[in-house]
Amino acid sequence: MDTEFENKIALLTERETAYTADAYHFVAEAVNYTVGKLPAHRHVTALELLKGAREMAINLYGAVAHEVLRSYGIKTASDVGKIVYLLISVNLLSSSEDDSPEDFEIDFEPVPAVCGTEFSVGPVNFSID
Repeated sequence: MDTEFENKIALLTERETAYTADAYHFVAEAVNYTVGKLPAHRHVTALELLKGAREMAINLYGAVAHEVLRSYGIKTASDVGKIVYLLISVNLLSSSEDDSPEDFEIDFEPVPAVCGTEFSVGPVNFSID
């Protein structure tokens, strides 16, 4: 990442200590991930971003996605919204006039504690000599 981006992230982590630098990186990347999945580049809603962030977290971290996001300080949809608006405050993201931090005040867990990731283990053969 570029130096200007990193400097702004450092500023945010000093200003808002509830979130790690990884939280800001994750949310910024989740915006890119979510927009990238659309058929055409456009603004995304809070719910679209939350769903995209959830999908990205599960793809990146699998069964431990919930714990990883919690270690970043991301526990609720509201946390994602706060991070989005902090990124907006330093011009790393933008919003439309219809957007509001309250858009993230919904009952949506960024990644459920049990995220539905399934593991399968094939047959195990032991031999004793």
